[in-house]
Amino acid sequence: MLPPARPHEAIARVFVIRLFSELFAERLKVNEFVQESIIMARRRRQLEPKGKDEDVRMTAGLITAGVVSIVIVASMFIAPPANVGPEEGSLAPDFVASAYNGGNWEEVRLSQLYDGRLVLITFLDTDCPHCWTEAEYLSEIFDGTSEEVMFITIAVELQISGHESTREEIEAFRDKTQFGDNQNNGDGCYSGRKNCAERPGAPHSWMYVDDLSSSIAGEWELPGTPFNVILDGEGTVVWNQAQTENHPPGEDMGEALLRLLQEGD
Repeated sequence: MLPPARPHEAIARVFVIRLFSELFAERLKVNEFVQESIIMARRRRQLEPKGKDEDVRMTAGLITAGVVSIVIVASMFIAPPANVGPEEGSLAPDFVASAYNGGNWEEVRLSQLYDGRLVLITFLDTDCPHCWTEAEYLSEIFDGTSEEVMFITIAVELQISGHESTREEIEAFRDKTQFGDNQNNGDGCYSGRKNCAERPGAPHSWMYVDDLSSSIAGEWELPGTPFNVILDGEGTVVWNQAQTENHPPGEDMGEALLRLLQEGD
């Protein structure tokens, strides 16, 4: 069982408070050490014969270098924490959730999946007509970029009549297996009007995450489905479908992936 996720900002605040306390204690020790070293150096200077001034200067230099090193390291650790959110330039919100890879459902943490590749995160609803066609586009993009891009699909349940979903429906949508009977009776995909096996495109071989509770969608400020976000290899958002003002006119997620891959070459 993975430990529960905690907000990055709260963790950062606790870390900074502890670090300041430790640094303050270390500063007192350094001050005492510096004062004692200076006194000892002065005494040595008085007792040693002429020509030993170099030793005193060397001792003082080492002390100064030590203090400077402590300051540099401290400044690195107490830098402001990265912004967390779905906006471009922010660290993607982390999550722990159950994911389906074609076998069993297993618990995963997003931040532990990063492997240096770009990450395409797609939010979809198995009953959403637009997601029905988006799935085919995802299949096409995957065929050409799977070695350079990690695909993660997050299945949500929009609060709309006819969009009730289950894990069985998510599995059938991903795998293109029999689920529903095309009778418009609420079973199956596409608002319960189609058999999931008839979804356009090939079966998907990547991870599908269960977010039927919409807990992840809330953190990611989901505006609707389908919705795509691209992360770099360390989890920073580099493309958000909703931030069209930052993109070339009309750029979709497939074109964005190709552009980002070319820029990374």
